[in-house]
Amino acid sequence: MYIAVSIHTGGDITAKFRVRFVPQGVYADADEGTLISDAAKAAGVNIKLPCNGNGRCGRCNVVTVRPNITDQCNMFRVLACQTHIDGDMTVEIQSDDNDIIASNDHRKIMIDDLSPVVTSKKNNFGLAVDIGTTTVAVSLVDMNKGIDLYSAAGYNGQGVRGDDVLSRIEYAHDNGTEELRRLVVETINDLIDSFEGEMFTKEDITAVYISGNTTMTHLFLGIDPSPIREPPYEPVIKESEITGKESRLNVNKDARVICMPSPAAYVGGDVTSDIISAGMDANEELSLLIDVGTNGEVALGNKDIMLLCSSSAGPAFEGGKMTSGMMARPGAIDSFRINDDRFEFTVIAGSGPKGICGSGLIDILAQLFINGHIDKKGRFTDKVKTRTIDGRKLLTITDGVYISEDDIRNAVMTKAAIYSASTALIRGLGVNMSDIQNVYIAGGFGNFINTESAITIGMLPDIPRERFVYLGNASLAGAKHALLSSSVRKRISDVFERMTYVDLSSAPAFSDEYMSALFIPHTDLSQFPTYKK
Repeated sequence: MYIAVSIHTGGDITAKFRVRFVPQGVYADADEGTLISDAAKAAGVNIKLPCNGNGRCGRCNVVTVRPNITDQCNMFRVLACQTHIDGDMTVEIQSDDNDIIASNDHRKIMIDDLSPVVTSKKNNFGLAVDIGTTTVAVSLVDMNKGIDLYSAAGYNGQGVRGDDVLSRIEYAHDNGTEELRRLVVETINDLIDSFEGEMFTKEDITAVYISGNTTMTHLFLGIDPSPIREPPYEPVIKESEITGKESRLNVNKDARVICMPSPAAYVGGDVTSDIISAGMDANEELSLLIDVGTNGEVALGNKDIMLLCSSSAGPAFEGGKMTSGMMARPGAIDSFRINDDRFEFTVIAGSGPKGICGSGLIDILAQLFINGHIDKKGRFTDKVKTRTIDGRKLLTITDGVYISEDDIRNAVMTKAAIYSASTALIRGLGVNMSDIQNVYIAGGFGNFINTESAITIGMLPDIPRERFVYLGNASLAGAKHALLSSSVRKRISDVFERMTYVDLSSAPAFSDEYMSALFIPHTDLSQFPTYKK
């Protein structure tokens, strides 16, 4: 396919160069000085820009080949968002393993009162959707019978415009919401299309429940989320219901499409859904819920009170700003231990190690600390053999996979943000960590965290281990239950009304808590009674 790209960078530019994108097979003519990322976008070729093209993350690598250079130096690995076209070239886009994972469930959903959001005598299917910043998951439910029929998950197509929430907000502010809305709707529709069998049509999907963080919900609705990052840091909309036609989803045009309520700018409907799935809102016991992600979202409460907060944890546990960081994909080191000074690890899909994902990073920090390879500040000790490259101290985990002191510092800051958000809520309520009867860990990533490792580095509280409950994708589970039960929908409404958001930036105790948590495991070792030097 041939596309003429007309992008002008200013000045009197006359030179145009032929650019070939592979493996897409797209050719484009671009002005001299055009960024590779801009030429690709204009040509309809997706290149992921995790930091919205600011050059911070170093993850939009492409390989360029100059046809007029015949020696071995004609191939260059460059950043698409920082490299200008200055001649004819071929640009190789790296594969992203963007496969959809689907399953045929046909499992009964345990629900006390089967009272669907829409009642119909004919086929009456509901679609539960969890819009994650990285991954989108959906389930198709037979609302007449309360059966989970099909489920599927895939990468959020918005990832080409930024890996994290702030990057997406920046992109929406600069370019509008239409492209980001189209990308996420296409992602959901592709997942719907992946369902096996021909026992339903889109006309049979009469209800949809959308669960996601506040920014994802805004972008799904086509609403500019920019006000979220500006005073007074409030969502443009907290609750919403639209029709199937308005949603652009492959569902009945009259379907009810309901968004789980988002209580705050950085605490969204996914946390509302988590709370409902955990049953925190209905129990006498005081419980803590932690959603580990770029924003560490925390809830503390029971049937009488529900406090919420968020802390900017950073992308370290999601592969961002790390020397060898990556998402939990094939090739990621996901567990690690040191045995007689030998590094032992497991790799997702059993393939050759390419990098380190979040669960692997937590293990690495814990094992390096336990074995005396790093001190409580995260600095390498004399016990470990490192090398210095470009002024950075690096430890080799295995061939081609490294961790630096800067990486460790970023990870320590991330765990400190998560732990201090939890302790700030607890102290603000006037209770102690020992009073917490349940600690719910939400999100797919949470399922793979080694509890002991997370406690060792001071990310999770040091309480009896039987109090930890790993929920998996509770955001999707809450959406499914909302489709099926009027009592669940009432609980959602009730808990939303009594949620209290605590702004940590104006909470004096949080700064002190955070500074104290910037050590492994903590400056106050009385909070970690099982810690052993």
